[in-house]
Amino acid sequence: MNGITPQPDDVMLADLAREAVLLFAGSAALFLVPLLVMAVLVGLIQTIFSVQEASISFLPKLAVLVLVIIMAGEAMMLALGDFLERGLIDMVGAIT
Repeated sequence: MNGITPQPDDVMLADLAREAVLLFAGSAALFLVPLLVMAVLVGLIQTIFSVQEASISFLPKLAVLVLVIIMAGEAMMLALGDFLERGLIDMVGAIT
């Protein structure tokens, strides 16, 4: 290429950024997929019965969100904590 070799710090930062994006995408999908499924089901039911009440669509999505937090909240927080710990240790190692 241009004769420029990546420094170890650059590689570490790129790996850290890639891992952060993947962790964020996984965490977001964990919430968004069940909410999307519930929204489609509620919309289908509302269409079938010709009911267009906003609270009917809100409450089931809220219930699914609470269930996802109860079921996967601890694992997600542990993953975020592990990422933060690894990132901080890597950054301190890069400085010294």
